[in-house]
Amino acid sequence: MQAIEIDTKIDDNGEIHIKLPEPRRPGPARVIVLFEADPQTEPGPVKHRPPASLAGKGACLHGDDIAPAFPLEDWGDLYR
Repeated sequence: MQAIEIDTKIDDNGEIHIKLPEPRRPGPARVIVLFEADPQTEPGPVKHRPPASLAGKGACLHGDDIAPAFPLEDWGDLYR
């Protein structure tokens, strides 16, 4: 299969009209449509929060406590 990328717009009827570059012989084709994400709906980074039962007991998170404290590259062969 050969891939080409074509930028196009969706019309008021929810349709996409494209003209393929020449030459293309008739036959089957697979179409994948990627939509631009709305800026206000893009998910932000996942933040881990402490349980509500710890509220007021002096517990606090400093950054992401679930992330590794050291980069995986620093572990060398121990990580493998």
